Amino acid sequence: MLAVLVSHLLSDLGATATVIDITLSFDLRRLHGKLVHALQLRGRDTGEAMSVLERLKIMKIFDFVGLTESVVEVRESLEGHSTYSPAHVLRQAAPRGTVGDSEDEDEMLDAPTLPSTVPRDGSKSTLNPSLLIIDSISQVAAPLIKSNYVQGHALLTSFIRSLAHLTRTHCLCTLLLNGTTTYSQSKEDTPSIFSSCTLRPALGKTFAYMLDLHLLVHVIPKTAADARRVYGSKHEGKSEQEAELVEVIEVLQDRHGSRVGKWTALTLDTSSNLAELL
Repeated sequence: MLAVLVSHLLSDLGATATVIDITLSFDLRRLHGKLVHALQLRGRDTGEAMSVLERLKIMKIFDFVGLTESVVEVRESLEGHSTYSPAHVLRQAAPRGTVGDSEDEDEMLDAPTLPSTVPRDGSKSTLNPSLLIIDSISQVAAPLIKSNYVQGHALLTSFIRSLAHLTRTHCLCTLLLNGTTTYSQSKEDTPSIFSSCTLRPALGKTFAYMLDLHLLVHVIPKTAADARRVYGSKHEGKSEQEAELVEVIEVLQDRHGSRVGKWTALTLDTSSNLAELL
């Protein structure tokens, strides 16, 4: 995620970005270090890093209602006028320290969707490239779906539909981070083209059909010898520490193209910067 932010913010002097941090783990100091490193590679003054960070907005939220309010705030900042009152959502939330019954939970799941409006001047996009990152949507959506699958899934679908409208209206690049879970290989087929990958998107298969492009990031051994060290160690007592691993990015779903199944591998240096594309 940090690499995406650095690339975007340095791509244009007017590029802006918003990070909705649900995991509460966003490392601003580390981002600053990566910006300094990237500026050095470009032969630019490293002092620009602070001015670049001024074009970044970070929102920290704790629940699905907060996520909705944050996206509304993004919409209002893009359109330049208020279109929605967050208090309408807050009225449906139970006060702190109270335990709601099943009827209260149903009311929470009936939270209103984001308004679908266009700018007053009729323009479709902003002049400057904008990036929106939500990290991670599964952290607030999964509990709702687990508690009440039908209503939770309906709420998530409505939210994604409104978010898609916002993205297209203002030509945003929206990146939704979704957690992963691990299943036994014997339980069901893996969505990955790599049989050794046991990761599954946390929000299930249906979530993938709401997206324009669905990517999976995971790790595999770099060479056959590395694979023997990793997978053979379970049976032969070999150490996995010596194995070299690479990051893999593969396409699981592609609504507007035919890139499903395509993938690329990359290596990172000790500072987690891109070292090589394989």
